[in-house]
Amino acid sequence: MNARAVEVRSLRRVLGPWSVVAFGVTNQIAAGLFFVSTQIQQTVPGIGDFVPWLMLGGGVITLLTVLAYRYFFTRGIIGAGGEYLMLRDTLGVRWGFLATLLALFGTTGSLGTLAYISTRFLSNACASAGWNGAAALLASAPGAMVCGLVLLWTIWIVHVRGIKFAAVLTVASMMFVLAVALTVTAYGFATTPAHFAQAVATRLHLSLDALVAQGQPAHVNLLAAVASALPILFYSYLGLSAATQTGDEAVDARRSLSRGVLVAVVLVTCVYTVFAFAVYHAIPWQAVAALGQRGLTTYTTSTGLIGLTMPRWLASLMNVFVAVVVIKTFLPIFLTHSRWIYAWASDGIIPARFASTHMRFGTPVVGLTISALLGSVSLAESVELGYVFGVSLRVLSAMIVFFLIGAALLRVRKTALGLALMAFSSWFSIALVYGARTQLLLLQPAVQAILVAIIGVLILRWAERRRVPAAAAVDTAHPYI
Repeated sequence: MNARAVEVRSLRRVLGPWSVVAFGVTNQIAAGLFFVSTQIQQTVPGIGDFVPWLMLGGGVITLLTVLAYRYFFTRGIIGAGGEYLMLRDTLGVRWGFLATLLALFGTTGSLGTLAYISTRFLSNACASAGWNGAAALLASAPGAMVCGLVLLWTIWIVHVRGIKFAAVLTVASMMFVLAVALTVTAYGFATTPAHFAQAVATRLHLSLDALVAQGQPAHVNLLAAVASALPILFYSYLGLSAATQTGDEAVDARRSLSRGVLVAVVLVTCVYTVFAFAVYHAIPWQAVAALGQRGLTTYTTSTGLIGLTMPRWLASLMNVFVAVVVIKTFLPIFLTHSRWIYAWASDGIIPARFASTHMRFGTPVVGLTISALLGSVSLAESVELGYVFGVSLRVLSAMIVFFLIGAALLRVRKTALGLALMAFSSWFSIALVYGARTQLLLLQPAVQAILVAIIGVLILRWAERRRVPAAAAVDTAHPYI
């Protein structure tokens, strides 16, 4: 990027209300819809057909965050940075920065992993079409790395060329993913277990009765299963914060964001719930667990399962569709990353040059470039190691943000809502940390959070030594709170 093409200036207000909705929806409807909703049968054995109801419960819980967001919006706490601004203006700069820095690392991990996963689905699509050479290339480490980098930096170009251009693609992506979800939903409701049994026998040469018997756990503690499954399924709703990042670029931001986050959550909750009911209408939940136990993981996703009942050409096309669904998630993640960086730089926590915007397009090009670089590093880790630093941290960091928003609401005497947010975020955090206790120490989200927090404290101390005004204002509240 030519240095002369970049200067510090305000972001442009060009986004309409549906753009705000689309950024929230596209950051939520992805892996949770097509993978987590069925993979949960292996993660939490015995949760069974309670999944649709838990999806509905996750949406109801997310409405608590919507109420919190709308409270801050009505008081004018709107702008690039979203939740950072909410925490900064109530609890102080330090808490706002540390919480969103944790979230930045978490979403970075998911960005690289999604780039890696998308190449795998493109490989599957090529294999289904008979393009074995292309499939093998994309499945290889060099092929996955090159393809992932092309995808990441293509989205970088989209964002650099303007938020309005990115928003048009995001709205189109929202319509596309809703169409894919509607197709799978229709097939799910139109398929009976008897039809699915016939498809399993024809395609996989297996007996559905045998799969059901194999997948039925001997003992199930339903209360414990629900307590473990709900935090995992809630992962599907974590992307709503992308909509809060548009505050400096939305026309009539106070109204657009207040309505946008509500519409996004209601729409996503309806899609998740109806979709899950459709899948479990057609497929006995025990069969999902049994297929996983047999190593047939290609058929343990919702599209893999319903695809057994589809014509072969449509089932093959679904691999391409799912890859596109994964790739479109890059759009809101880049938005979220770059606006946090822009907000931190605007407040003086990091040097002002990080808030630089493109002279022609008015986009935070430095923040976008940092996002692409971090995503590229995360992609390399995913390709080489099979995991990435920060993936589990995404969920934990979101819970920490929600907990602190709850604390902020207590400070402004919104006691009931604040306590509710703090309660569910504590529950989910404990479940996540406890569930990861057997992982390698460095991969445990609590350890990752501590390491990132140390980095954040060092950045704040460096800012204080530079006598940055925002650092000197740590722990001060906004005058109208």
